[in-house]
Amino acid sequence: MDFRTRINAVLHHETPDQIPFAPYDNLVPRGDFERTLRNRGMGLCVRRSSIWEETPHVSVETKNEGDIAVRIYHTPKGDLTTRSKTHVGRIKDDDIDLDVEGLVKGVEDYAAAIFMIDDTILHLDGGIFADATRDIGTDGIVRDTGLQPPYGATRYLYGSTTGLLNWAQDQHDHPGEFQELVQAVIRREEKRLELIESSPAEFISLGDLDGTWGPDKIRRYDLPLYKKWVPRLKAKGKITALHAHANNLSHFIGLVPEISCDVIEAFTPTPIGDTSLVEARAAWGKDTIIWINFPETIFWSGAEATRQYTLDLIRSDPPGNRLVLGFTEMGTWGAMTDEMERTFKDGTLAILDAIDEVGRAPGRSRVTA
Repeated sequence: MDFRTRINAVLHHETPDQIPFAPYDNLVPRGDFERTLRNRGMGLCVRRSSIWEETPHVSVETKNEGDIAVRIYHTPKGDLTTRSKTHVGRIKDDDIDLDVEGLVKGVEDYAAAIFMIDDTILHLDGGIFADATRDIGTDGIVRDTGLQPPYGATRYLYGSTTGLLNWAQDQHDHPGEFQELVQAVIRREEKRLELIESSPAEFISLGDLDGTWGPDKIRRYDLPLYKKWVPRLKAKGKITALHAHANNLSHFIGLVPEISCDVIEAFTPTPIGDTSLVEARAAWGKDTIIWINFPETIFWSGAEATRQYTLDLIRSDPPGNRLVLGFTEMGTWGAMTDEMERTFKDGTLAILDAIDEVGRAPGRSRVTA
């Protein structure tokens, strides 16, 4: 099988020739090492959004202050400002915002933020998906981006790496205003999901579960949208994925089936996460596709220990279960020195060695080109 056939076999509950190894496309190195990995069966998960946005009544001013990029949003309800650090090395890419200051600082910014959210016009461009699919060919799969869960979306308005304390305090001290902010996000996400129904992509990401807040908040604010839209998307033939990268996933293990996505990806097993593959499989069933974020910390134990860890991981999930290995959280972002680069490469090859040893379907040979 070529890689695209292999990963689609898993997604469609068929039998692949081997367990797919599918890192995010921006988490593996380019050049000769990537070619080596692809020749050994690795494929890529390419993440794109077929939806683009405009805010016609918001003007944007940008400037740089040293290595800080400043963006000012002028709205009829007031100005909002973000500050992001630049020149930060390998970790910086289009999907990562290393914010110094988030869009919302406190409840005083809600009126402008709600205006921006309601002013957002969403457009579906199927050409984005078509171009990405054509570019990657049989070497990968393209995943579209759908729902931004409302509760988490309010958190990220305060900044992806800043503002946590203000966000927590504001929803406690100003519950009415916070509800208005959540409702604005819900209005926007309903529009997004209506477009996603028509997306040419089959494989759709539906937000994340990062473990920073508890399951009660998710049930209150996010679960109603999942219960409404996951069945609708499945009825349209979509394969839905939840990015469950929480390292405290044991606290959410019963919530995951309520969300009812087909794929649980970014699942990080022990010893980094607190939930083993065996425990997750017992809770979610054999038909759930578990897409593992391989815990790269294992690499520091050496290539042989990494190979053995991978062997044990694969053997812990009975043949016929839906399993994918990959990197979804760090990859080469964490390789900042020559030693770290060597460690990452040795570990990655050890994963493929283990797949070669125990991850092949009996009697099926691998075709990579």
